[in-house]
Amino acid sequence: MVFNQDRDMLEMVRNFAHFFRHESCGFCTPCRVGTALLGELVEKVAAGRASDHDLQEMRHIGSVMQRASHCGLGHTAPSHLLGTLDKFPETYRRRLQTTDDVPSIDLDTALAEARAIRGRDDAGAYRGLHWGDEA
Repeated sequence: MVFNQDRDMLEMVRNFAHFFRHESCGFCTPCRVGTALLGELVEKVAAGRASDHDLQEMRHIGSVMQRASHCGLGHTAPSHLLGTLDKFPETYRRRLQTTDDVPSIDLDTALAEARAIRGRDDAGAYRGLHWGDEA
């Protein structure tokens, strides 16, 4: 594929990530889980919520997929991502929020429905507690 300088490389990566996630047959774990994780991490970068740690995770997941997937789809699925991380690192770096680890989910939002169902919005329910804090 050939692109000019006007092409948004991250948008191309997002399209490929979506394609490979959809096309994975689900037979082997590296491909089934790896394509899902890579897709989520690419979306995190696109949303401006990613960190250097997320880029390292992309490399690690892609490497595992290339070594451990059962078929050619799993072996090649991370190629677009790994290639752009190597050849066009600024595509990712300019979208990083921070160099610190940023959670992939907002736990308060994720648990809001469960708290509402249980009728719990007290100090004992999760509201910004961190692992190891006393409830």
